[in-house]
Amino acid sequence: MDITLKCGNSSALIISKGAELKSYVADGKELMWCADEKYWGKTSPFLFPMIGNLRNGKTIINGKEYAISKHGFARDNEFVVESATENQAVLSFESNEATLKNYPFGFKVTLAYTLTEKALEICYAVVNKSDTDMPFCIGAHPAFACDKPFDSYKLVFSENENVNSPVMNLETRMWGDNDRICRLKNSKEYPLEYSLFDNDCVYFDTISSKSCSLVSEDEGVKVSWEGFETLGVWTPDHKEAPFVCIEPWCGCDDYDTDNGVFADKRGIQLAAPGETKNYKMIIEKI
Repeated sequence: MDITLKCGNSSALIISKGAELKSYVADGKELMWCADEKYWGKTSPFLFPMIGNLRNGKTIINGKEYAISKHGFARDNEFVVESATENQAVLSFESNEATLKNYPFGFKVTLAYTLTEKALEICYAVVNKSDTDMPFCIGAHPAFACDKPFDSYKLVFSENENVNSPVMNLETRMWGDNDRICRLKNSKEYPLEYSLFDNDCVYFDTISSKSCSLVSEDEGVKVSWEGFETLGVWTPDHKEAPFVCIEPWCGCDDYDTDNGVFADKRGIQLAAPGETKNYKMIIEKI
C-alpha cells in the first residue's frame, strides 16, 4: 500500500512494506535515492531488531542460539496503516509466530511520519509486550541522491568530533575493535570520496553530534536525530553509486571482541516489560 503525504510544495511517499520512505520532495526537490537496483534497490529501510551482521549469523538470547538476518526482519514485513491524514501517517508491526522463532520477544514497533513545509519528521516507538527485559537494535537507513560529483560532497557534523572508526573485516563481517582509522580530529567536516567505502560502511561509533548534513556547494540535506547514539555512512563500494546513506543507529554489526550474547552487543537498547522506547529522525533540505 502506498501512502502520499502533502504539505505546501513538499510531499512524501511511504509504502506499507517495511514502513519504508520511498520519496521526499522538499520544496520541489527530490532528496531521496530512487532505488535503482543497478546500485541498491532500497531507499530507506527500517532496521529492527538487528543492525548489520551477527558473528556467523547467530547470537545467544537467554542462553539459546538464534539467527537474526542482517538488519533484522522488520524491513521485509508488511506494516499496518493505523492512520493516514494529508500530512501524517502512522504504521505499525507486531511480533508474530514467525518473528518469535528468530527473536523470542513480544513487541510492537510504530513509525509516525509527519510532513511540514520545512521538514519530514519520523518518530519511532518500540513497545516491549513480553514479560522479560527485551534487548534490541534500532536504526534508520535513508539514502540521499547525489546529483553532483561525489567528491564535491562532505559531511558536516553539528559538533567538533574526534573519531577513530573501526574497520569492517570483509571476510568475517565484523568490526575490528583494535583496527581503527582516524576519521575526524577536532573537526566538523568530513570530505567524501568513493575509496572511503572500500571496507563497507564508515561507522562513527563515538560522536556527540545530533545532526549531520550532506553538503555540496552549500546545498544538500540535513539529518537530525534524538535517542540514536551512533552513525553509519554508506554507499556501495566500487560501484560509484550516486547516493549516500546517513544512518542514525542504536546497535551495529558485531565487533571481533564481542562475546556473542545479544544483550551485550554495543549500543544495544533494553526495554523493560511494558516499556516504550522512543526515537526520532528529522530530514530537512538545506
